Amino acid sequence: EAKKKGPYAVGMDVLNYDMGNLHKPCKETMDAGADYFHFDIQDGHYGPLISVGSPVVQGIRSHFKDNVIICHMLVMQPERFVQQFAEAGCDCFVFQVEQTDSANIKELIVKIKASGMKVGAALNQETGVEGIKDIISDLDMIHVSCGDPCHDEAPFNPDMLNKVAEIRKLSKKVLVEIEGNVTSKEMTAAVEKGVNLVVSGYKGSDALKEFKDMRFVVNKFKYGL
Repeated sequence: EAKKKGPYAVGMDVLNYDMGNLHKPCKETMDAGADYFHFDIQDGHYGPLISVGSPVVQGIRSHFKDNVIICHMLVMQPERFVQQFAEAGCDCFVFQVEQTDSANIKELIVKIKASGMKVGAALNQETGVEGIKDIISDLDMIHVSCGDPCHDEAPFNPDMLNKVAEIRKLSKKVLVEIEGNVTSKEMTAAVEKGVNLVVSGYKGSDALKEFKDMRFVVNKFKYGL
């Protein structure tokens, strides 16, 4: 058996799909090669939309008990939402560094871990790695936005992979996730820079084929193909 490397995984951006009929595309996407669910939770303040809340996360968890759920919290005062998302079945709670008071950031990390969830910190394109240097040893994951998580039409920015390389200089252990209209075409370069988790930016009629293509790239690195 080939020696496994990584970890590497492909995430499904749940907000790309029909909110009135989530079970079918979620199952099809997982069957096509996705590994986990990624939710962009917006509160109408930091994130301009009111997207979905913990009841939707809980609904997905009730049908998909074994798949990881990562919640990217594009919200003000993320500490208000820790307990409800833990109870809903979220596995990893990702807060925005820009919306977290630096004086309370360690407190937030402790609260997330105490709830039983993994903890992640997200960096917008404008935010450098200086924002996470003091806390990187406490993090399970760092999310790097390669587009605009609040606007689907924003293109993938390849320059953000340089930020991934900077993170890798600080830590070989922390997981790095990228999001922002990422397709299989960008995956090889992303993984080579140190990315572990990729949220697919693909939606539409060819989405399932794209997930299969992304799974091929993941397996190439995972098994040294």
